[in-house]
Amino acid sequence: MRKGRITKEEQKRRIKLLLRFIFTFKYATRKQLDMFIQTIMNMTYTRRLIAYSLIKGYLKTCYESLYKTKIYYLAQKGTDFIDEEECLAKDYRFEKSCLGVNTYTQHNMIVGAYFQLKKHLVIKEWACAWILRIGKHRRDLVPDSFIVLQFGTVIALEIETQSKKLSELKRMVDIYRYDIDKKSKYQCVLMIVEYKFDYEGIKKRLLHLAPEFCSRAFVLADLDMFNQGLCFYANEVRSLEEAFKLLAEKRKNGQEL
Repeated sequence: MRKGRITKEEQKRRIKLLLRFIFTFKYATRKQLDMFIQTIMNMTYTRRLIAYSLIKGYLKTCYESLYKTKIYYLAQKGTDFIDEEECLAKDYRFEKSCLGVNTYTQHNMIVGAYFQLKKHLVIKEWACAWILRIGKHRRDLVPDSFIVLQFGTVIALEIETQSKKLSELKRMVDIYRYDIDKKSKYQCVLMIVEYKFDYEGIKKRLLHLAPEFCSRAFVLADLDMFNQGLCFYANEVRSLEEAFKLLAEKRKNGQEL
């Protein structure tokens, strides 16, 4: 075998990793694909794998003029290729309607959260809202992502691109209080707010609505804080590692979360 050549099995493994990343988040920009290949797959060159996946018919693209960017999503051949690894691959659909301004911004923040959390924590599982909504009523509250960490800590990720009304926050708190305290469905809610002004308002309202519950069950951050690896938890600004270590210790010791 010539230097630099990889086996068919290794090529298949790499393609599946790339396709499953796109499957998780429904679609990806070229920048997001490059970051995934370089930081998660630990490959220096990205163009060859993406081009090969396109040529072989695993991926499709569309150009979104509003954002001046190319969007990559799975072709039918791509979903068939990962059918064994992803049991819901047959439910995958991509529509350009999911590229609205708010949803596109939210999508990019979710993908950004994935890469940022990968720097600080070991992630075992990640499922986005489009997967969580399968079989659910449209009015049911599902998080923007469902995350499981290395030692079993389960996180509901909420991404906020604007401020929320008091009534909306009250409904969210009531639902998550039931899911966390009664059903043990999650251990915490990680809420990332795009702008600092909106973050401060949401934090103030949450701690006013349910100070004891929100201080132990909500991990809060504005986008700048989060990108620095910081968050607000248990009434203090902490590193992400410290906050989730504290949550894991409480869970291990059987303390109230």
